[in-house]
Amino acid sequence: MARVLVVEDEDTTRLLLEARLRWAGHRVRAVASAPEARAVIEHAFTPEVVVTDMFMPGGSGLGLVSDLRADPGSATVPVVFLSGRALPGDVAAGRALGAAYLQKPCTAGELTAAVAEVLGTPETALEGVVRRRVGDLGAVDSDEERELVATLLELFVAQAPTAVAAVESAVAAGDVALFGQAAHRLRGAAAELGAEPLARACADWDDAAAAGDLPDPAEVSAVLAREVPATCAVFTALAAELRQGPPADGDPEG
Repeated sequence: MARVLVVEDEDTTRLLLEARLRWAGHRVRAVASAPEARAVIEHAFTPEVVVTDMFMPGGSGLGLVSDLRADPGSATVPVVFLSGRALPGDVAAGRALGAAYLQKPCTAGELTAAVAEVLGTPETALEGVVRRRVGDLGAVDSDEERELVATLLELFVAQAPTAVAAVESAVAAGDVALFGQAAHRLRGAAAELGAEPLARACADWDDAAAAGDLPDPAEVSAVLAREVPATCAVFTALAAELRQGPPADGDPEG
């Protein structure tokens, strides 16, 4: 994960951006203006990516990034511009500075995907993908939503042994219809919560059953033995994190 500097003058939006990026695992420093961002970069914080509003009182994001590009020490820092009212020319000016652009409001998934993209590190690890999905479900925004998503994650873990047994028994018995149904149910639960490797495997099995085919039972068991424990471990850890409350304001220095 990366050190991220958030520059946003609107308090609610700044807090939301900071929370979502912390939830994704980044170390975040958030400031309210371009001058404050310059001071932080000069004296306290070396960002690996900057997420900034394009237009702010006291100095624009475009001006801030132009200054960064003129300094050899920060010339290559990746940037994501945010704006709810940028004109095509503004977007083009931002991209001319080598920055990405997101329309406000954006989802947690869009934000974290944009940061991963400009860093050149697309989010592929299971935990990262699940965190993005959980963020899209709203889990970082309120106590009630965090509680709900934690419950969903824990419910998946509790029901996983039964779901696995249903898939394995159906394929072992050669029952195409039951196998398809069991794979479809497990696929839906996994996909809803961002467990993409498991969901993809179940989708392949579901498609095979729809065509009247059955995969090798040993292969099915091997995939389930690999993916389900890994998924349950991530879900259990994230559920516990959600129940502890919003991401803590960890040390962002470095």
